[in-house]
Amino acid sequence: MKILKSEFISEDLRNRIYSGEFNATHRLPSETDLSAYYGCSRPTLRKALDSLETYRLITRRQGLGSFLTADGLQPFSKKIISEGAPALFGLVFPGLGANYVFDLICSELARILAQRDCSLVWGGTVQPKSKTLMDAVKQICSKYLELKVDGVFFSPIEYTPLRDEINNYILQIFEDAHIPVVLIDSDVVDFPQRSAHDLVSIDHIQSSYQVVRHMVEQQNNEIHFISPPMSSRTIKLRQIGFREALYDKDIHVDRELVHEGDPGDIDFVKSILDRGAKGILCSNDGTAVTLLQTLHILHIKVPKDLIVAGFDNLSYLSQIRTPLTSIAQPIEMISQEAVQIMLERIKDPHRPYKTVRYPGVLICRRSTNFGAEQE
Repeated sequence: MKILKSEFISEDLRNRIYSGEFNATHRLPSETDLSAYYGCSRPTLRKALDSLETYRLITRRQGLGSFLTADGLQPFSKKIISEGAPALFGLVFPGLGANYVFDLICSELARILAQRDCSLVWGGTVQPKSKTLMDAVKQICSKYLELKVDGVFFSPIEYTPLRDEINNYILQIFEDAHIPVVLIDSDVVDFPQRSAHDLVSIDHIQSSYQVVRHMVEQQNNEIHFISPPMSSRTIKLRQIGFREALYDKDIHVDRELVHEGDPGDIDFVKSILDRGAKGILCSNDGTAVTLLQTLHILHIKVPKDLIVAGFDNLSYLSQIRTPLTSIAQPIEMISQEAVQIMLERIKDPHRPYKTVRYPGVLICRRSTNFGAEQE
């Protein structure tokens, strides 16, 4: 399935409108600013804005801009509970409030469930680096059992040595209670293994392949991959896409191109540069932003000396010193599919487990314009 860029932009703008991002100004940024943010042409942007008008979220005034309608300005509740709803769902997600993509997915889940007269309990956020992580997880699980939720949307916990213990605990608790779980973004086991749970995510292999191919097409054959320690299991899939893209471009691939370490560690970053790296794909945007800061300290100019890209398309990437190329996730498609699969699982608990992956959308910005001077 190919996602048109205008469809992705429309989806992303809808999520930003639902989050209240534009409520203070009552209008969207100018077409010039939006085209720069999404790295698209004016005609592509206008198709996306046409879609927002169809949803009655904006109205356009010639020569003045795009203004939010009453529907666009309506506050969006993160906790939607209604009397007599046919189903009640919980969610367990790491880092809500600090993870842009997960925040959008959870808001979209709430919106979609509300349209189906279902309810979502917004209370299952955990902080992976917390000293009381296991206690918090047990409290959340106990709460959902007490509420007798009909299902749980779960993005596995990562970035902690306890991840396997905690993830297995969560799944076992709900399995014992015969409560279905739909995994979002990542499985709880390493590829090529597959757990006995439905899974909906971005296509990590396709997305990584896409951004690496773009980086190589900038006349750059020295691309490396970095990720922080204890990263999510999706990183292995992104590494597969990374290697396949290089292989298909007849570029020699070996283990020395893939690195695990702290992007804020100057010695770690220097060791990669010493291997001749002229481009670095980061496992996510947070890693990429930290890397850009380290490269600035080392007086490495991006993109003149080195190109950098990431994943997830965080909201501020077009506004940093060197706007970052990234892969954006199709939030609405992932959320819609997760809800549909959950309702199917409730209706038929014994059907085969599904794995659904949607292609990411490449957002090209200045960080991969190899050889260009910084602005």
